[in-house]
Amino acid sequence: MRFLVLAFLTATVALAGTPLSVKDGGLFRNGAPYRGIGINYYDAFQRELEAPAQRNGVADYIAGLEFLQQVGIPFARFAACPFYPREWKIYRDDPERYFAVLDSLVSEAERRGIGLVPCLFWAYFSVPDLVGEPVSAWGRADSKTRDFMRRYTRDIVSRYKDSPAIWAWEFGNEYMTEADLPGPVDPEKWVVPDRDTARQRGENDRLTSAAVLGAYMDFLSAVREIDPDRPVMTGDATPRTSAWNLARGGGWKHDSKEQWREAMAEANPTNTVSLHLYHPKKDGKGYPGYGIAGAATREILAAARAEARKLGKPVWLGEFGPGVGELDPAERRAQVLDFLQWIEELDIPLSAYWVFNSPNPDLKVWNAESGGENAFVFEMIAAANRRLAAKGQISPPQKADQE
Repeated sequence: MRFLVLAFLTATVALAGTPLSVKDGGLFRNGAPYRGIGINYYDAFQRELEAPAQRNGVADYIAGLEFLQQVGIPFARFAACPFYPREWKIYRDDPERYFAVLDSLVSEAERRGIGLVPCLFWAYFSVPDLVGEPVSAWGRADSKTRDFMRRYTRDIVSRYKDSPAIWAWEFGNEYMTEADLPGPVDPEKWVVPDRDTARQRGENDRLTSAAVLGAYMDFLSAVREIDPDRPVMTGDATPRTSAWNLARGGGWKHDSKEQWREAMAEANPTNTVSLHLYHPKKDGKGYPGYGIAGAATREILAAARAEARKLGKPVWLGEFGPGVGELDPAERRAQVLDFLQWIEELDIPLSAYWVFNSPNPDLKVWNAESGGENAFVFEMIAAANRRLAAKGQISPPQKADQE
């Protein structure tokens, strides 16, 4: 009898982690349309790789995933890669140690029925710095940078393609925000020599949207060689208010609504549309520098959703949260509630709050952790997911096997 019970529980947990697929412009899971709201557990892997973090003798990410399961958060986006070149060397020089950590994290997510959206190349400068090339090498198919990208993608996708915990594959984080910027290149941007970055930036470190798009298409091909089904995301932010003009040498001139929508379509050659969007300041206007000039945040999200439908692609709102600045908990709560209402009203298929359980003091405005100022986030997301569950569009995390 115990064997049968365990087999049933194992099957139930596996079902809870069933991957996503894209069909007819929507997200599907277990053959049914899916909508869900998760969270960014950005450094769950990085922290354990760099210096194992323990809470009461338990690996930090294990405690974190257990907590997410308990509060009903169905999935987490995380960096399935180091941030700086120094830690990338662990993958290159000691793959056994590297994959031991990542294997354990994926296994724990499986056990707890938590979905994962791994981001494979978070920082735009990190791989070029690792292989000794300028950032512009992302634009050359024969570069060491792109060769490393293809190799790592194949390693990760082939290793975890059969895991029910892996819901989708994401390339990086906001590469297009670094593209086509006019003016001189900052010689000290992301220069951290003790983390093995380049010691100085120059013109060869200028990133263009054409280079980024080439990398995206290469990534998509590498994934599809192994996994034909899961969604593939770019991981980009909402396009800048001048993205279309910047790509064409027009500088900071504001894009028209049509140009902005075209820029968004161009930036997402995968089978999803990626957005990152934060709440505006109290004037109600959109997040400064991103989105349609002069438009409110809800209008920007609605325009992106409408364009995604025209493209036949689901929206991936990979980051959302309160606006920048000194906000008291009541203001943060109101802004998160706004987003959750917009996500439901506008039928955004997949979204993730920024950010969970971060030790970075710079992320205090957004950081949600048990007992913290932003702990209200968990119940608000869980309540929104329960409303979606009532519509038959979401499967909450299942209870793990209690040994």
